[in-house]
Amino acid sequence: MTPTVKWFIYAITVLIWGSTWYAIELQLGIVHPVVSIAHRFAIAGLVVLFGLAVTGRLVRICWKDQRFLLLQGVLLFSGNYIFIYTGTQTLPSGLVSLVFSLMVITNMVAGRIFMTLPLSWHVGISGVVGMVGIGLIFTPEVAAFSLADDSLNAMFLCFIGTCLASLGNIVAARNMRERLPPLQCNMMGMLYGSCSLYVLSLVMGFPITIDWSTQYIGSLVYLSLIGSVAAFWFYVTLIGEVGPSRAGYIALLTPLVALVISAVFEDYQWTWYATAGLILVLGGNFLAMRRD
Repeated sequence: MTPTVKWFIYAITVLIWGSTWYAIELQLGIVHPVVSIAHRFAIAGLVVLFGLAVTGRLVRICWKDQRFLLLQGVLLFSGNYIFIYTGTQTLPSGLVSLVFSLMVITNMVAGRIFMTLPLSWHVGISGVVGMVGIGLIFTPEVAAFSLADDSLNAMFLCFIGTCLASLGNIVAARNMRERLPPLQCNMMGMLYGSCSLYVLSLVMGFPITIDWSTQYIGSLVYLSLIGSVAAFWFYVTLIGEVGPSRAGYIALLTPLVALVISAVFEDYQWTWYATAGLILVLGGNFLAMRRD
């Protein structure tokens, strides 16, 4: 894959996931968030399954690899969302983005531990630079953080979700290394993940329902087809090409897209702090990807 194609996949994934924050907000209300996530990945997985079946691209995957697809589904399409969504109910989005930006570091550490991938000093430094940038962008929310309420617990939950996402990235990298088809891996992972979320909903007593409003259905279709089928296909492919450490830098860039959308639709006002943070995040991204 040429560097130009890698940069295109990188950019389109950032743009898609940056826009999903706004789409997720449109789903809040009638349906419990865990059930909405289950709907999202169930639809995405079934759409991909149908496409693969129609085109004759379904392949048989042995049980040894199926176990890793199950693990990928539970980590990347289920568990991390539960913890992060729970933390989001207490923390403002800026602090959630700051915690999730640690994925640059957690991906690198997990890659070293589980796949003996080399530690990259320039990716590590770029991650620190990017996290400082995210901190500047969300300066008011960081300054308002207090240990007097449940914010610390919520931040810890978001950190657990980030770690689970990193482990999911490592499992996805392992599956790519075994030359398993990424689209089918995502499909099976999404179906495994959605099934686990439906089971959790039944156990926790969350009503499995759906909101038939145009707003909810429209956001659900966007999150399923664009935010899940397309974006995760691009992202897993990117992990196989540039490694989980550099691919993880996407976690630092998606909040920037979300802020641009917020400025257009929700009257977000840019500040000098936000501008300086933007420069740091983009500079860190250049440092992380410069060897390509």
